[in-house]
Amino acid sequence: MSVNAEPNDSELVGRMAAGDREAFAELFRRHQATVFRFSRQMIGSREAAEDVTQDVFIALARNVRRFDPAMGSLTTYLYGIARNLILQRHKRSRWCHVDIRSLDDDAGALATTCDPAEALTREQMQRQLRLAILRLPVHYREVVVLCELNGLSYEDAANIAGCPIGTIRSRLSRARETLIARCRALIEVDEPRAESQETKAQVTRKWQLATKNNC
Repeated sequence: MSVNAEPNDSELVGRMAAGDREAFAELFRRHQATVFRFSRQMIGSREAAEDVTQDVFIALARNVRRFDPAMGSLTTYLYGIARNLILQRHKRSRWCHVDIRSLDDDAGALATTCDPAEALTREQMQRQLRLAILRLPVHYREVVVLCELNGLSYEDAANIAGCPIGTIRSRLSRARETLIARCRALIEVDEPRAESQETKAQVTRKWQLATKNNC
């Protein structure tokens, strides 16, 4: 192992537990963006996501010895803390302000085509999909955000959600069906039926294309 190799997360956690502030700062730099993205995708509000992200790292600092690398990665552990904080917010208030402007933050990822009309259509599809995800029941929303938008494995998602892998699979399947149905409904409203007879497979492909950009 190289002398100059960067310490892994577990090593930094150990240093942090011993009072090393630089270790904490490095962990924050490594994982802040991931925690914030997950929180924003779950809540739909930049301000609330920033609050959750701050609270996640405060919780890590206060209870650093609770992290057990044998139980999973630090990333998974931080997802779990964020999830619990988000669920607490959800229980306190079922209503949450969705900042529409924050839903457009990833629009730059759509600039992959020379056709402005195609880019606009894709951007509109992504925005509608993000809104549809936010309107899902929270137990469906979290599996879509974890597995589809952030690429986590079913095993990691199950560890974060505290449920069997089979439950993750069934919830994700139901969530996909709901989102595809809502996308189909939007297309039928936006396009005359005589001009566009979109099949379920075509809508599914559009939905998969949108999720590839991580909403």
